[in-house]
Amino acid sequence: MKLAILLAIVAAVLAACARADRPPVTYAPLVHPFKGANLFHDIETAAAAWARANGDPDWVKPITDTPQAIWLTAPRDLDRLPAVIRAAASQRALLVLVTYYVPNRDCAGAASGAPDPDSYLAWIDRLADTLGTNKAVIIMEPDAIAADCYTDARAQLLREATYRLARAGHHLYLDAGHPKWRQPGQAAERLIASGIQAAQGFTVNVSNRQTTADSDVWAREVSKMTGDREFLIDTSRNGLGPPPGDEWCNPARQGLGERPTTDPGTGAAAHLWVKRPGESDGHCGGESTFGFSPRQAATLIANAQWVPENLRRRAGNERA
Repeated sequence: MKLAILLAIVAAVLAACARADRPPVTYAPLVHPFKGANLFHDIETAAAAWARANGDPDWVKPITDTPQAIWLTAPRDLDRLPAVIRAAASQRALLVLVTYYVPNRDCAGAASGAPDPDSYLAWIDRLADTLGTNKAVIIMEPDAIAADCYTDARAQLLREATYRLARAGHHLYLDAGHPKWRQPGQAAERLIASGIQAAQGFTVNVSNRQTTADSDVWAREVSKMTGDREFLIDTSRNGLGPPPGDEWCNPARQGLGERPTTDPGTGAAAHLWVKRPGESDGHCGGESTFGFSPRQAATLIANAQWVPENLRRRAGNERA
């Protein structure tokens, strides 16, 4: 017993020394880009295109009339960005972008995301050049930090990308995952290793369905360990909370969450629709596309408590 106590004391001392040897983390000043901001409303989404091609039905407007983030998933996505920048300027709106091109994206191997780190950083530089002096919020690489294939090499790559975009004057939010994925301490360690020091904060629940309340509690803990960074919560599809078994790929039970707001009245800097509602998670749950699914959009709307009853009923009829 005495030996066990002695070993515990030695371990505690060594851990304390290790923490003391770490260099202090210096964070960039917070500028709060969402405070008082008008969110950009993109009228060229896949949902909007489907609606125009099908007579603009009223029931889909809860999705098409709501601001959503713009995803950049490949080099070709940067070709459209100048037009998006002009549209955001005409609305005097804050542009929210999502980078989703890190190598080995989704832990799916070399065929997913950028082919190599050099190609990824060249793409990041092209993004910065395309944006020019137009400041944007950029959500960095959903799932990349929380993923099982996270490595020191990925941390270094994300850190370099974050610092490059931050030096260009943009507002960076690294994706931290969600409350059911990583413990707050581990999420914080990975965020720090990945460059959150240069960012405004982090995102929670992107493309997932954890409740806003659970996401907020978890994010507050992570924020305490990362220099009180801001956090954003994706509320696009969490209206019913997590489905049975935390099924993530096009579950039958899901609903739109609350509409985006830059004044949520919680610990978050904003609640956003990062994932575009109605766009499939993949070939699963009865879907055969990664694109827009009217059937899934109808399910989300029919189960959204804030949507007017007549539109919910019409969406339910479409789903049937």
